[in-house]
Amino acid sequence: MTNAATGLPFDDIRNLLKDLPGPDQDAVRKARTREGQLTKPPGALGRIESLSEWLCAWQGHHPPKAERIVVAVFAGNHGVVAQGVAAYPQEVTKQMVANFQNDGAAVNQVCKSFGLGLKVFELALEKPTRDITEAAALEEAECAATMAYGMEATEGCDILCIGEMGIGNTTIAAAIAHALFGGEADDWVGPGTGVDSEGLRRKADAVRRAVALHKAHLSDPLEVLRRLGGRELAAMAGAVLAARLQHIPVIL
Repeated sequence: MTNAATGLPFDDIRNLLKDLPGPDQDAVRKARTREGQLTKPPGALGRIESLSEWLCAWQGHHPPKAERIVVAVFAGNHGVVAQGVAAYPQEVTKQMVANFQNDGAAVNQVCKSFGLGLKVFELALEKPTRDITEAAALEEAECAATMAYGMEATEGCDILCIGEMGIGNTTIAAAIAHALFGGEADDWVGPGTGVDSEGLRRKADAVRRAVALHKAHLSDPLEVLRRLGGRELAAMAGAVLAARLQHIPVIL
């Protein structure tokens, strides 16, 4: 992905972000009018009514559609695991992906129960991102390409539900939250899949050092993503961007 003017990989992403469609208020008004015509007390359907309005707003039409609901799971590995922040080795990420693919995970049963489609995106698990305490997780070109790959998740759906997994992912999430919202590193870290107190200390220390290392670049959300994020989060960002452009509601 390149821009004719500067050639920077993020340029195309920035151009897409300039013109994202907002909620369609006319579709919302049509939904409310329809609700008022039904034989029931106002508001009797509770959240079903507000959910219907939400779907109309972001799909851009009334009535809303929920015929093709897709659940997309993105999986990636993180170099920061080398800092002792996780209770399990990175091989577990691939094992969990295999479990998704072999119909053995909880998400498989949820999808079966409600008739949802499931897509599993395995993102270069054999090549973890760089350790964020030492370098940017991804180069700009890598991050932009992964976002473009994630945009494929929206194919053929009316509603997109997205999630992720990967050993070290809560450390990455904590680093991004710390960079975006401030506070102390300790405010954002938790035990994840079960690290002990010493592991929790290492985790907070890794988040603190990573944010300090990249501090000069963290005013730009795309730089936060590529420096502190991972392939699965970049792909998820791409999926959300594509969904917005196509008027597809997203559930995280």
